[in-house]
Amino acid sequence: MALKISFFNTPKHRVFNYKPRFWNPEKEEFEERVRRAREKAGLEKGDENRPYVPGSSIRGSFQKRHEVVRRLPKRQKLIRFVFIITIAIILIMALYFSKFIGYLYSII
Repeated sequence: MALKISFFNTPKHRVFNYKPRFWNPEKEEFEERVRRAREKAGLEKGDENRPYVPGSSIRGSFQKRHEVVRRLPKRQKLIRFVFIITIAIILIMALYFSKFIGYLYSII
């Protein structure tokens, strides 16, 4: 038996214990009819038989977000490139038209 000596009190983990306050018999009856209809149609889900695991719905969301964040810089680079090319074309056209307008004034 080991002695556990610590200078700081480590808190215990918190447990979520949800106890519903209200019972809706109509909702329970509806869910039972849906379950029977799914069984009859052969559309039974495998998820309903598994126990609830906290955090299972967010398990892959960090990886999905990382993929989205990784794709964003490529798109931003493309947008920046198109913007710079557009500005360059506008400047070249402005230079060309300014020379053309100057030429017209010299003729008149």
